[in-house]
Amino acid sequence: MKPILRLPVVVAALALSVGIAADEMISHVPIKPLAAEELERFHGHLGPFVALGARMGEHAVIQREIPKYFGLKVLVECPATPPHSCLIDGLQMSTGATMGKKNIVHEIADSIRVTITNEKNGDSVTYRIPESTYLMMKDWEEVGLDVEDRGHRIFAMNAEELFEIK
Repeated sequence: MKPILRLPVVVAALALSVGIAADEMISHVPIKPLAAEELERFHGHLGPFVALGARMGEHAVIQREIPKYFGLKVLVECPATPPHSCLIDGLQMSTGATMGKKNIVHEIADSIRVTITNEKNGDSVTYRIPESTYLMMKDWEEVGLDVEDRGHRIFAMNAEELFEIK
């Protein structure tokens, strides 16, 4: 089977070969919203917390125009264990920040707060999950929706419906 190269990898390699910074080349790649199937393939399933992370990251990249892949920093404050830590995978997929590039950092905390910063101009956006979102997810669980159904419902919602955004 032939390896599949993703566009950002190809663009970064091309940029290096012609002496242009990879973040400059990638900044011209149009940003498309994630498909649920992409997130499921990366994470293994589409649960509520990976969907929450994806919604945070997409909002920052698309609505707030924070660069994707390079030139951003993602600080994730959340518990160290699933399901809450699954948020990190959604953020990696939606922002392009990765543990390998060291532009996403996880700090263990009792509650969730995510700050995504544009490193070039210092603009940042912070996301918190309000009690209303937790209650909504708990209600869905109590009426018998499985984890996948809850994840798909979250994935279908807008960031403004799910988070306190500052």
